[in-house]
Amino acid sequence: MSVEGPTHDPRAANPYAQIVAQTQRQRRLFSAHWELTYRCNERCTHCYLDVSFPHADTTGELTTTECFRIVDELVAAGALNLALSGGEVLVRRDFFAIAEYARARRFLLRLFTNGTLITPSVADRIAALHPYAVELSLYSTQAELHDQITRLPRAFELTTRAIRLLRARGVRTVIKTPLMRENVREFHALEALARELGAQFRYDITITPKDDGSRAPLQHRLTRDDLIGLFRAVIDPSIWVGRTGKPEAGTCAIGSNALLIDPHGNVFPCVQTRLAAGNLRQQSLQTIWEHAPVWQELAGLTLDALPVCRACELRTLCVRCHGLARLEDGDLRAPARVNCREALARRQVLVEKGALPADYPLPAWVSEQIASP
Repeated sequence: MSVEGPTHDPRAANPYAQIVAQTQRQRRLFSAHWELTYRCNERCTHCYLDVSFPHADTTGELTTTECFRIVDELVAAGALNLALSGGEVLVRRDFFAIAEYARARRFLLRLFTNGTLITPSVADRIAALHPYAVELSLYSTQAELHDQITRLPRAFELTTRAIRLLRARGVRTVIKTPLMRENVREFHALEALARELGAQFRYDITITPKDDGSRAPLQHRLTRDDLIGLFRAVIDPSIWVGRTGKPEAGTCAIGSNALLIDPHGNVFPCVQTRLAAGNLRQQSLQTIWEHAPVWQELAGLTLDALPVCRACELRTLCVRCHGLARLEDGDLRAPARVNCREALARRQVLVEKGALPADYPLPAWVSEQIASP
């Protein structure tokens, strides 16, 4: 999840950011995101995963012993950050065994959960892990709307209870909100609720198709007017005006210092780019990280290698996702149209604010984009 600004802004550099940048330059594994299960007790209308019910057959999921081995391999590879997610991680009966093992190996842990299964005793065990943060999804300040999106009765009540339980135990909490047509006008109310609950607030403006190709979640994607209204409220012109990009540089850090592991041991570059690098039941993590062909393919995705994007007048206002380009348009090197629409909306708002001239150039294909909702 991101706020409105580039993911890698050199002007926001700090010691931690400098360490991360160094691992990217050296291509050293620094972070892993591990989807422990695709089982979940919620059925969120916008979810990109094809989740199953909490008590569904777990055949195929990595066993506890396999998970311990993978934790050891991550340690051996030099990874320091580990995010554990689902589905809903707490439906795994061995979740705490895995998390405690990872913490004992000195990982900085982030836990992603909907919070509905967090009772006082569960909150105690989470606090004992000393996670860097627990990130919880909250979709509205209105209980009825949140429950409609999650399709779980009392979800709002249970998630906000979880945040309070964790904060009472000194656990850093983050409220994560994908902004959708249904909730974008609650943006400031959601910020206020996060402050009231003692949580950080982060949001994301990108709703994606399902990993199986279904475009059903896109009915929730922000319209052009939604984007413009949001950007008028939150955009910081100093981040975007004067931003540059070298033709030989990548447009994101994909494949440089992080990877994704799914519940079956498959390894991918990131959540959005499901290009198989290997399987941890068949190869070691070190072998996959050092020798899988997919990393070389991704390293070639520099701005200069993107036929349309390299010549686009809005490229410095764009946060391009290779995975979305592939998922929506079938080509890693094609424009990611949803990112193009976001860049157009930024341009309009920056012109309105006088940060860009009224005649700031538009791409040749802009009429098609403006015509879309």
